[in-house]
Amino acid sequence: MQSMTGVGKAVFENDEWKVSTIVKSVNSKGLDIFIKTNYNLSSAEINIRKLVREFITRGTVNVHIDVTPKKVETPVDIKKVLVNVQIVKLVMEELGLKLTDDTIFQTAWKYSEKTAEELSPQLEDCLYSSLREALRDLVRSRKEEGEHIKEDIQARLQKIKGLLEEIEKLKDQVLSLVKGRILEKARELGLPEVHPTVLNEITFILSRMDVDEELTRFKTHLSKINSLLDTEGDVGRKLDFTLQEIHREINTLGNKMPEVSHLVVEIKSEIDRIRQQVANVE
Repeated sequence: MQSMTGVGKAVFENDEWKVSTIVKSVNSKGLDIFIKTNYNLSSAEINIRKLVREFITRGTVNVHIDVTPKKVETPVDIKKVLVNVQIVKLVMEELGLKLTDDTIFQTAWKYSEKTAEELSPQLEDCLYSSLREALRDLVRSRKEEGEHIKEDIQARLQKIKGLLEEIEKLKDQVLSLVKGRILEKARELGLPEVHPTVLNEITFILSRMDVDEELTRFKTHLSKINSLLDTEGDVGRKLDFTLQEIHREINTLGNKMPEVSHLVVEIKSEIDRIRQQVANVE
């Protein structure tokens, strides 16, 4: 089980390039990838996103890539600058205009900037190696955080289990008290305990307060949650759905047997805390 929160870092370099990558992730309903870089990596963006998806299935992922060339790179084609200077001068002479050397140079420079090209194999190797290692580091970070979340959830599940055992102990006592009140009322009315009206009333009231089915389903859901906690992959949504089901069961139980409402409130409180944790699970 992984958390959706984590950070991964990596630096990779060869003879020509150095690439530093930081990948951060936070919780999200789906997978959202945002890329920031100091270098034109537009031709590699599809592959960057594809690589992220190989490691991450859910969360908002911010990828920061810093590219440093080890060899001096000119942002323009020098030969093209020289040619453009001559072209600008010829045009100015034809039009009878005068420009300063600075203006001529700036104009020639502007139209000599290198256009974006495919990345060199050396840069691609450096880029993807750095990104891949940063993603591995991110996954390690998310798994560590996932373990902390798992431990917290397991502790809360244990507390819920204890509260459920208390409800089971009180259940029979509550039913006996209710039955006793019905019989006492019957005696006040002069009706014997075996009178059909009395028996029907007891059966009706006790059946309405029967919470055995809710307790059984509740335990089943608890077992499923424990099983999901040991499952790899995208389990956050499954956990959240199961918690919705378990919340529904405890609500029904509380409505049927108000006498244990204090325990029901505690259980619901623990369920809400678990759901807050699950919101961060991939």
